[in-house]
Amino acid sequence: MAIETRKVQITGGSTYIVSLPPEWVKQNGISKGSILSLESSGDSLTIFMNESKKKEVIRELDVSGTFTDDLLPRTLVSLYISGFDILIVKSQTYISQDIKSVVKRFSRLVMGVEIFEESANAITLQNVLDSGSFPLSTALKRMIMNVQMMLVDTLRGMDSMERELLDNIIGRDDDVDRYHFYIMKEISMGRHEETDTVFNLIFSRILERVADHAVNICNILKECETMDQKRKGELRSFMKECNEVFQEATTAFMGADLKTLNKIVNIKDSIKVKKESMMAKKYGDVNFSGILEDISRIGLYSTDISEITMDRYVQRNQKLKI
Repeated sequence: MAIETRKVQITGGSTYIVSLPPEWVKQNGISKGSILSLESSGDSLTIFMNESKKKEVIRELDVSGTFTDDLLPRTLVSLYISGFDILIVKSQTYISQDIKSVVKRFSRLVMGVEIFEESANAITLQNVLDSGSFPLSTALKRMIMNVQMMLVDTLRGMDSMERELLDNIIGRDDDVDRYHFYIMKEISMGRHEETDTVFNLIFSRILERVADHAVNICNILKECETMDQKRKGELRSFMKECNEVFQEATTAFMGADLKTLNKIVNIKDSIKVKKESMMAKKYGDVNFSGILEDISRIGLYSTDISEITMDRYVQRNQKLKI
């Protein structure tokens, strides 16, 4: 995609104008009096010839063949990320109830997609969300808040072992996935080409993985009818430490200095040492080992967040001071 740089000028005292490259004008048949539409999406602006000429992206998925249970949901998510206005899921015969259930769950999982029409051999889905009204930065902030609360509540769950709370935390993973898929879609469609894009994408992926580790912990706790109080206390203490690192790292992602970020990155070694020390006790408890691994991953992912935040900080600032 060609990128041109233009300086914003002012005319008449209050009208801001930007000139268009002559090549663009010729290629798109623009002339005096042509109507252009502008779409604002986060930190970017997209220019269309006019709204009526904005092409609708229509995708089709034929589900007539045989396939494994996991292929269809993964393919639907990939189609969402690649972008569509209309998606038609069709079959040469009829769509089974199992396939309908997968498609309906997909429409609930991703953001802004609704089932528009349904027949015996086709389901039509439509993307009804205007990304301009829900910028990527908002999706990231809400994703951060969701994962932060999942970890706080996981700590509560480790104390209470309350099944309803653990199930609630597990269910919230869908909300995190929803934001992650939306962010991937927006970036893959080129709607966010600012320098932060690659960092936002990596950050979103890390948040999604941290949420998965919280879910793993909750699933293991659900399987434990009881847990030795000493072992549970050790795990809870470690989880509290890693959660504090995560809370600090995610807060710092929105704005922090190099010294603060570097301090968080340096916690990585102490997390590894703490994990090895706890593993060395050889309790022989599979549940203990599993939870310990997930907690350490949360801590290490938190330091990764600060590393990419440092990279982003350096890229953003021409002049640095340490």
